[in-house]
Amino acid sequence: MNTRISRRTALAGGAAGVSLLAAPTVWGQAINRDRIILCMTQEPVQFNPILFVNAGTENVPEACLFDALWDINDKGAFIPNLATQVPSRQNGGVSADGLNWTINLKRDVKWSDGAPFTAKDVEFTYQAIVSPNTPVRSRTGFDLIKAFRVKDDFTIEIELSRQFVPFLWAWQNMHIIPRHVLGNEANMATAAFNANPIGTGPFILRSRTAGSHMVYERNPAYHRGPAKVRQFIHKFVPDTMAAYTQARTGEVDYFGLLGVPPDRWAEARDLADRDFLVAPTPNVQFIYYNCGKPQFADARVRKALTMALQMQKSIDDIYFATLPRSLSYLQPTHWAYNNNLKDYTNDPVGAERVLDEAGWRRGANGIRQKDGVELKFTMSTTAGNVARQGCQALFQQNWKQIGVEMEIRNMPASVVWGEFTTRSQFDTLLVGWDPTVGLDPDYTARAHSRMIPVKHRQGSNYVQYENAEVDRLLELGVTQTEQADRVRTYHRIQEILHEEVPFAAQAGSVAGHLKRKQLVGPAPNQYVTDVTWNVQDWHWA
Repeated sequence: MNTRISRRTALAGGAAGVSLLAAPTVWGQAINRDRIILCMTQEPVQFNPILFVNAGTENVPEACLFDALWDINDKGAFIPNLATQVPSRQNGGVSADGLNWTINLKRDVKWSDGAPFTAKDVEFTYQAIVSPNTPVRSRTGFDLIKAFRVKDDFTIEIELSRQFVPFLWAWQNMHIIPRHVLGNEANMATAAFNANPIGTGPFILRSRTAGSHMVYERNPAYHRGPAKVRQFIHKFVPDTMAAYTQARTGEVDYFGLLGVPPDRWAEARDLADRDFLVAPTPNVQFIYYNCGKPQFADARVRKALTMALQMQKSIDDIYFATLPRSLSYLQPTHWAYNNNLKDYTNDPVGAERVLDEAGWRRGANGIRQKDGVELKFTMSTTAGNVARQGCQALFQQNWKQIGVEMEIRNMPASVVWGEFTTRSQFDTLLVGWDPTVGLDPDYTARAHSRMIPVKHRQGSNYVQYENAEVDRLLELGVTQTEQADRVRTYHRIQEILHEEVPFAAQAGSVAGHLKRKQLVGPAPNQYVTDVTWNVQDWHWA
């Protein structure tokens, strides 16, 4: 054996604290087989899974620290987690009319502080979700529970007031919190637990360095078996190119969420000792118009602003045609997507006509105004996201052409997706989000008038959109059992949203992820926004 090694390799091995024989070097960085480093450009800020979750980012602590009753895998199949089986009509867990559910729980589960997990924890989670004092991200489905009965420590019976088709999705998307820790908490939103959580998940949070990283250690008592690695690190690098560079050089093992900049996809595919993963998600990227602001109260203004935009150009030139154009809150491949919608963007002449008709006339300074209000506003997104910043610059030019002034005002993810968004303090946002009940087309949490959190302390209708017909259709859609009926309902919802434009869809989200070839486990899952959906199985080959 040739025992001579270079100084660079020796330093890399020493820094990693591992044997060089057990840790092949890649791009000068040794693999530490006892840990995995995940990199994202955004940072999670709170870790209570029933409160607002910045999808994709805060799903990481959610997956590491908590469990749902069941999960969904990359084949689209629900699989048991805290429950012993996924209830269905076939196994007797769901009644023929869909109103009565029986859920059996595992008996060997413990919270990370050693306390036993029981049906009382599930009951407490449900009670917290429906409590008007909890600023929960969604009550969809849970608000239809007529009776919740704890039959014994490991059996739950639920009775619904009416059929709710995506009920499996509602529970899959909601992780269970500990009654013994939070049961006496006066204010769930400000609980110390939100920064120092206790869960049943595969990892335990050991430390958080704000603006830098979080360190998780393996939970040795995890009920599905200990995670394959001792340590999991979630690192935050706000600048997309810097994060990509760290993934190339091996400073991080996996670059996920928004991932590789679109202009570097071809390069990333050719990197030695790296796997490039094309990861479709349920997300769609939008411009969010805050309907509570006077500039956007009139639907005609929102539509005119959207008409002026070069949406397809933004996809072709900035995202290098890596994203599919969407005209809806659904990905264009979704079974409920309305293919009859017409793209009315890239029409500045038409946009000016609509604004004139709505009474917004150019002032002496060239900016349109009406009743003393100028048509000027800010647009915000995550600082450091190069592609989104490119879109903002293009849209800014588009709007200037029709007498509208937009100022770009970007912030760190922990700021822009905090109360700035959840309390509807923004003018407009450039944001990518998913339907809130898995891949079901239900959009109640984001579009129903009772789901405006600044008014009702629930939901994700941050644009403050209100439409009685949309409310009625959303309430109808979740009760329909025939897919053809649901298609008609959700097609009509999409038609109204396309016309009134509380949010203007840009494109379906498809990310390019980069990982070391030796890292086993990470896999695209189009059914969730969470890249760590199976983190307990990640390991080194």
